[in-house]
Amino acid sequence: MSSLYLDRKNLSVKLDGQALALYEDNVKKGTVPLHLLERVVLRGNVQLESRVLGALTERHIGLLVLSGRNTEATAMLAAHSHSDTRRRLGQYQTYQDEALRTSLARWLVLIKIRAQQRLLRDALTVRADLRYPLTGALQTLNGIIGQLREDTIEVSLSSLRGFEGSAAAAYFGGFTHLFADSLQFTGRKKRPPPDPVNACLSLGYTLLHYDAVRACHLVGLDSMLGFYHDLSFGRESLACDLMEPLRPVMDRWVWQLFKERQLRVEHFSDDNGRCQMNKTGRQCFYAFYESQAGPSRRLLRRYGYALGKRFMGDGKQGS
Repeated sequence: MSSLYLDRKNLSVKLDGQALALYEDNVKKGTVPLHLLERVVLRGNVQLESRVLGALTERHIGLLVLSGRNTEATAMLAAHSHSDTRRRLGQYQTYQDEALRTSLARWLVLIKIRAQQRLLRDALTVRADLRYPLTGALQTLNGIIGQLREDTIEVSLSSLRGFEGSAAAAYFGGFTHLFADSLQFTGRKKRPPPDPVNACLSLGYTLLHYDAVRACHLVGLDSMLGFYHDLSFGRESLACDLMEPLRPVMDRWVWQLFKERQLRVEHFSDDNGRCQMNKTGRQCFYAFYESQAGPSRRLLRRYGYALGKRFMGDGKQGS
């Protein structure tokens, strides 16, 4: 076990020696040894002893608290940070260099669009009936990649965001066709998510974002200062940067969950226009996410270490 998901009403968590003790309605239900954990994810009104927070911090165990009504994070404990401050100094200097930021952002956008291409190509092999919308989306993405790869074209952060936006419109134009009409998925909509697919994407992106924040801390970078996403109060812009290439990976997982009918319409309900996943659906989603997230977490750390090395400028990197 590396992640513990606690998503149950009337649950409290106490410290019991070197373990977390779980109580439901004041009845002890079991314990989880701390040495097995890398992160704890809470949803809803789970009560924690203050000693639990101290124990998690001391052992570098991350904590993510999700809202009980939606899929947004309300609190995060990202565990320890790498102690080499030179990485953050280099990061701050890079932020002031528009040319360096643009070079990194160009790389980021290209990786993301190529991942979108891979998903649509794979979808085309199993959904020949969707050849027209998928091929059209792929042609648009090919054209955008061709423009971004031309050395003669000067790009800026603003124009890169324009390319990414055009790619996203084409990509979701094909991606939406992969889901049954009963799911009513017509495009990416965030707040509130109106349908089951958007509800899953929002939850998945929130979990992925936390993994990106944690990766930033592990490698000693400031998660608030990105190179592609601008500064925004309260936003972990670098974490947003790092997770961008992995969004299509999350999209693929959501497609797989519905394609294999692990998630179905009956796992969702409507709450005044907000689609909510029920407890059974969330249990399925958490289990699937944990079964798939290992490579993505390692990739986030590799991205972080590569950036730390780039920010330091001398090609040397600690561990």
